[in-house]
Amino acid sequence: MPYQVIRRDLTETTRKCDFCPKYLTSLKAYVLKDLETGKLSYAGPTCAINKAGEGSISGVPDLTKFTSATNTREVGGPIGQGRAGENDPEKRAVEYLMLREYKLVNELKCSYLVLREYYEKLNSQGLSESDIRHINNIAAKAPENLTLATLQKIYNYLFWIDVGIGKLPPEKNDFLVGVRKTIVSKGKISERQKISINRWLENIDGVPQLK
Repeated sequence: MPYQVIRRDLTETTRKCDFCPKYLTSLKAYVLKDLETGKLSYAGPTCAINKAGEGSISGVPDLTKFTSATNTREVGGPIGQGRAGENDPEKRAVEYLMLREYKLVNELKCSYLVLREYYEKLNSQGLSESDIRHINNIAAKAPENLTLATLQKIYNYLFWIDVGIGKLPPEKNDFLVGVRKTIVSKGKISERQKISINRWLENIDGVPQLK
């Protein structure tokens, strides 16, 4: 197959699948890489499997864990595929690299030279077993604000806060702008903040609740 599924990521309801006319209404999409051109495409589970083959969406790095699903049929494909690989060391290592060295590197200033080199290696030639062990050891010893779970949560929250800000008139987005600054500056999200954010987001069309 000329395509490889490289991760599961967030997307807005206004985005269509790159391989069919359907909208990606689940808010979660599979990102496929064209192995000949390197071009990235977004797709639902059915088109991802059609392009990359059976089993291609099982156990891929998943950056969507703190976004509630709105369309369960679109979220994980066939039953069981969405949970496959949860304890896969390579999957965890790649998620950590993507979040710390790509998705959140500018927001949180969280780059670390050793991880940056591993991220570049991931994109150029792939990781060895010893690389994966080292990355996961770094993640396990990281402070609370740089754990995999915290980075996952911050990525999901910032993504949807930004969508919410974009959908609100400027005079009504002071709360979301303020809480966004607090999340970035402190590198964490309290339960109280989560509840307050969800109260705002539930009134914005096309924006889900956050876990």
